Amino acid sequence: MNRLKTLSVPLFSALVATTVLPASAQITMDLSSDKTYRATKKGVNFLGGTFDVNVADGNGIYVAGCARQYYWQPNLPRDPCTGGSTAYLLFGNIDEATNARSIRYFWVTSVLPALVIEPRRPDLVYLSAAPASQLDRPSKGFKDESFALYYNLHTQGVREYIISRYSNSRTYGTRQRDKFEAEIVPGVYYYTFPRLHYPNLKAALSTVIHPMAEGKQTINRREVGFDFTFDDLSRWTKSGFVELSFIKPNIITWKGLTPSNVFAQVDDLYFSMRVMVNPNNPNSALDLTDNDTNFPQSIFPGFATGGDARVQMANPYTRSITLPPIFPSGTRAMVQLDLDRNFQTGGISYDFSKRRFQIPVIVVNRYSEYAELAFETQNGKGNILADFDNDGYNNLTEWILDSRAEDSTSIPIPPIAVAHDFEFNNFRIIRFPYFGFTIDEQLETVPVVSYTVQRSSDFGKTWQVMTSDASWTVQRVKIAAGARPGTERESAKAQIRVESKIFDPVAGDYIQPPGTEGDLYRVKITKVKK
Repeated sequence: MNRLKTLSVPLFSALVATTVLPASAQITMDLSSDKTYRATKKGVNFLGGTFDVNVADGNGIYVAGCARQYYWQPNLPRDPCTGGSTAYLLFGNIDEATNARSIRYFWVTSVLPALVIEPRRPDLVYLSAAPASQLDRPSKGFKDESFALYYNLHTQGVREYIISRYSNSRTYGTRQRDKFEAEIVPGVYYYTFPRLHYPNLKAALSTVIHPMAEGKQTINRREVGFDFTFDDLSRWTKSGFVELSFIKPNIITWKGLTPSNVFAQVDDLYFSMRVMVNPNNPNSALDLTDNDTNFPQSIFPGFATGGDARVQMANPYTRSITLPPIFPSGTRAMVQLDLDRNFQTGGISYDFSKRRFQIPVIVVNRYSEYAELAFETQNGKGNILADFDNDGYNNLTEWILDSRAEDSTSIPIPPIAVAHDFEFNNFRIIRFPYFGFTIDEQLETVPVVSYTVQRSSDFGKTWQVMTSDASWTVQRVKIAAGARPGTERESAKAQIRVESKIFDPVAGDYIQPPGTEGDLYRVKITKVKK
């Protein structure tokens, strides 16, 4: 009698083996230990995490987007869901097919019924044994996510199918790292479920937790765990970001991923620079989804194709990445390393744990780095206000306006007032047509500089500061990072906008103000005194 009361893992596997299965297993149990750590100048902060356990007995394969309130036949003209309603939801929810909203008809292609576990009895599901830790056992708290359906409605052999699903999630807050690590430790965890049709009989499943990389901490006076590494602390700014170079390639390094906590066969390491909800706050949450496409987004890599926007490293033991100097000065982002585990720990058990290691970064444009590259083979790199190549523009001006201070044939390109059409972003108008020009200012420069637009009406003999008058508006505009719809990945901007006030009703557009056709324009750069 006692031997019949509990189905162990080997018996589960034997039952599954006698069933015709799809690519995925009939009965599966997966867990995920997810934690996020963020580096600061003073150390590493734990941002929270979850420990999730999911059990599924049975499966239903359905076509996304084909769930409706009413029955529909197959092969209806111009109907994208050509399979018609093959299933009717009896209870529970399966994504878009939901009992609560009376959307019960949907297109299912195949169904596997529950084989061992009784549905809708979360009171009989519990953790029965675990490694020595502070985790209570036995403990309950599982949520029932089972569902049932009639399938196939297009045949005379309609049958009721039950799919059993249970889940349990333990959430740990920002101040509960010690609690998380004291309760969830490596070892074997045993869970008990009600037997199908005989819920008072027990069915047991077990799963294994293996060690995984954690954020840096001090144990026995020794620092262990993952951490980003730098030569010194000078790269941390007062605002709490790590400085990246605007001009040079940036090498980001880390330590703490070793064969004792990372397994090459089952772990993958990914790198990305994520969008921050508030780029001015190094403690900001992340904006992971493009609002227009609903695809995952990142600043680097800068694409969103439906898959997660990140770079997979060659192996999980990689210790560095080199970023090309392609980011606008002033860019703020959250560097994130994702360590994803995909580990089949038993015949029907899986470990999908994740670790997120983050550090806030800001791109800074330093004249000292520009001079180091520009004058690499020259003597006397000169004062920032000197004109090294004697082309009429000092080193400061050429640095800011993107010309070469060591080459007399390279000079800043002056702005030209011309007609501009609509500017769009994701089919949204972000700027209407105008006549004039725009100067993009560089943010986060060392030293800090100021921009002044000047105008000459005598072919460059004399220059005056250009301000708003009866013909022109001259204004400085600040645009916060991601402030406009569809621009979540764009960095903050500062622009000087020079626009004509003269509107031609015949042309239906703004035009060159009369009498200014021969005017010249330039941008004067000055060093801001501290």
